[in-house]
Amino acid sequence: MRQLRIGIDVGGTFTHAVALDNRTLEVVAHQVAPTTHTHPQGVAAGIIEVCYKLQERLESQDKIVFLAHSTTQATNALLEGDVAKVGIVGLAGALEALKVKGDLSLGRIELTPGKFLETESIILDPQEEGFEERLREQLKKMQGRGVGAVVAAQAFSVDDPQGEDEVERVAREVGLPACATHQMSGLYGLGARTQTAVFNASILPKMMETALMTEKALQEGGLEAPLMVMRSDGGVMSLEEMRRRPVWTLLSGPAAGIAACLMFLKASDALFLEVGGTSTDICLVKDGRAAVRSASIGGRKTYLHTLDSRTLGVAGGSMVGLEGERLALGPRSAHLAGYPYASFAPEGELIEASELQMQQVSPFAGDHAYWVVVGPEGRKWALTTTCAANRLGLIPLQGYSRGNRAQVREAFSALARELAQRGLKPRWAEYRRWLEVQSALDNSLGEEGPPQELPSGDWEQLGRAWAWEVLEEASRQVLPTLEGLKREYHLEGRKIKLLGGGGGAGAIVPYLAERWGAPWEIAQRAEVISAIGAALAMVRESLERNIMDPTPADIQALRQQAEEAVLKMGADPQSIEVRIEIEAQKNILRAIAQGSIEFSNRQVQELSPAERLQTLQAAGPPESQYQYLGSSGYYHLYQGEVVHKRLWGLWKSVERTLWLTDPSGSVRLQAPGASWEKGRVAELMPLLEGILERYTSYGDAGALVPALHLVAGHKLCDLSSLVKGEQIKELARAEVEGLEGATPLLILIKRA
Repeated sequence: MRQLRIGIDVGGTFTHAVALDNRTLEVVAHQVAPTTHTHPQGVAAGIIEVCYKLQERLESQDKIVFLAHSTTQATNALLEGDVAKVGIVGLAGALEALKVKGDLSLGRIELTPGKFLETESIILDPQEEGFEERLREQLKKMQGRGVGAVVAAQAFSVDDPQGEDEVERVAREVGLPACATHQMSGLYGLGARTQTAVFNASILPKMMETALMTEKALQEGGLEAPLMVMRSDGGVMSLEEMRRRPVWTLLSGPAAGIAACLMFLKASDALFLEVGGTSTDICLVKDGRAAVRSASIGGRKTYLHTLDSRTLGVAGGSMVGLEGERLALGPRSAHLAGYPYASFAPEGELIEASELQMQQVSPFAGDHAYWVVVGPEGRKWALTTTCAANRLGLIPLQGYSRGNRAQVREAFSALARELAQRGLKPRWAEYRRWLEVQSALDNSLGEEGPPQELPSGDWEQLGRAWAWEVLEEASRQVLPTLEGLKREYHLEGRKIKLLGGGGGAGAIVPYLAERWGAPWEIAQRAEVISAIGAALAMVRESLERNIMDPTPADIQALRQQAEEAVLKMGADPQSIEVRIEIEAQKNILRAIAQGSIEFSNRQVQELSPAERLQTLQAAGPPESQYQYLGSSGYYHLYQGEVVHKRLWGLWKSVERTLWLTDPSGSVRLQAPGASWEKGRVAELMPLLEGILERYTSYGDAGALVPALHLVAGHKLCDLSSLVKGEQIKELARAEVEGLEGATPLLILIKRA
């Protein structure tokens, strides 16, 4: 009997579902259905349809042990203004009412141009006699004024939530969906908590309706595994939790893709580009973890943590246009414009450039002019970035975006002829340099090389040059974002890999990586990477508190709460990891716990030492020399050295980086300039005390402890955000609790 994990990705156009073998993680079945935005059941109808289709392809004895889906519904609801009016019930006595009123008077929030979220607020004193009756009366009046959901807000409710809980209870009795600010975050700051809760409440009615319909239909279809939903930070949560905090599903599409990226990625630092037809989502992975940030919605600060995902309007289906005398690309996609790609035209449709006509179209009001190629039968085909990549031969034979190169060659030849008639020329010198580099790799130009001067009337050669211009324009739009992320997260000097996912990855990533000088890889089954990510995702919870100078007891208490939270969601206790973060300047203590469901029987494929080293050499700088340092019994530590020569070799400097890999060769951490020490778990405390004594520095701000990573057995513990020696020792002790004293121990050290 196979145990299967089902992942569903609800995209803007299609809903994909995949079934993965729980042991091998191989895709055993894949189905697709249109996303049903306009169906009476909403996107739930598409989820149900694709699940039924998938079940038909499975064997009767298969057991589904995990079922999760990502969704664009929350994102789309906020972008499109499809939200409920929110009533805010503030709780405050007479003395604090004025201050609270300022925090709660949000008025009309503009979500996107012309789309608004309406709010109204009242302040009630919970200590007044007859409070519940007055509250009930006010809620009914709000309901009569069109309020569709309620937020309960009270200062310091993170310490005592009783008042907010009572408002939430009464609101539901009245028939209004409700949430409370303390459910959004454990941080102080009533304004930001309330704003987060308002966005959450505005989508509660729609999301609850969809969740209930989906759950009911799947149960009727015989699916016993509980339905999980992707969170915006890359984990999953239960349906019950989603009903309370649907706003946590924002950007869960990119989050699902990054979940798969982290599972299969062989590098610890990477930029994941999920390339669809219309847009590209770019997410950063640093030290094997996705970058997460606090999100703003409608220009309002929230306590919502999402992947730091940057969305650009260039992708595999971006149409080729003209702005003045300059070739333009996007933002309109062929999908939305209703034109098929020229590279996927049926055999024989576009066979002779001389028989093809170019026509300019503006699919929607306000669009600039885009080119379509008109075939002999009058059918119109879009020229896109995918077509350009096919014309240049950059998409591998088995690539998902691979099209008919002969036909797309004729289409670009027709474009070249049209542009020449308008007096437009490609940048021949720059294109020629690129062509020489390509020819050096495959000798495609022979001894003659490319023409020195711009050829006249050679439409095939000129068409290829214009295809290069298309990908140059795509790179011009994307490269600033890559450079910005590299600077923002201080990745200078590290080797960064570009990993492509999504159906359009082959059109963008290979050329972009070449321009940026980075290694690249297209993920396996890139076209369904988000569905795979949903199937692989772990349950996750992030708890945070405002605590000035947290004690070891404070840290341990929050760590335990986070661990218990994911246990309640069904995580395997053996799989749970808890990461502690301290933002000293903001007095924030954060515990992030994650664990897997029914996922503990997967065996990691262990490579031989030679194979592991080969994988590391592919991930690191090509000129680096590696030395094996030791093992934790699971992880392996290497030191890489790169010698830099200057002044004709008279002056040399050595750059050293520590690399930590798992048994499969995947890099889990790279630490430039770090030191290391080894020992046994039984020696942990003496080792830590010695390290803290030697590596702690002192300045105007007091003691600066080193940033540490603790590696023991299967455990990889990040202690780098802790700011005091006692915090480090207490958390390290908790992390190794239960391990045998003889377990090998590695400590990576970066001086502050």
